[in-house]
Amino acid sequence: MSELKKLDSEKTTELLTQIFEDEKNGFLLTNCITEKTRGVNYPMVPDFDEYVKNHLGIKDSIHYKLQSELYKQFVLTSDIAKGKNIITQSQFKEFERKSELGEFRFWDWLEDNCTDGYSSISKPIFNENYTLAYIQIGNVCGGLCGGGEERIYEYINGKWIEKENFGNWVS
Repeated sequence: MSELKKLDSEKTTELLTQIFEDEKNGFLLTNCITEKTRGVNYPMVPDFDEYVKNHLGIKDSIHYKLQSELYKQFVLTSDIAKGKNIITQSQFKEFERKSELGEFRFWDWLEDNCTDGYSSISKPIFNENYTLAYIQIGNVCGGLCGGGEERIYEYINGKWIEKENFGNWVS
């Protein structure tokens, strides 16, 4: 199992590093990013697990269970999000607490601290062969400003290629 987790970590770093480079003028152009996926719409489907397994052709339930656990546990770090200010879960909780007390306005903080809002990207969920991956990506630039999508990437000739995007949203 530890070998599989090591492979997963390597493939996650490989794909996310490539996406960060490819999206530096797209969804990831902001200087702030969330450590956990946030502000990226969760697909409006009855069963997320079946939805992802179908998109990736995953048949092995043990493999998918590990992918699901790693997806939920994932925290983006500065070794992947180089040069980005990472907004932590604890910061968001503090923002929410202070907002409820009327002591804080998130959109003002965002404007003062983050160029063009904040971005968010999920950990990839991989198929059994690590040749297909599902991700969610997006950004939030204000109260009614942002966008995102779901993507499938395919590993071809040593490079991850965006094969499909869907579930697009714009605010």
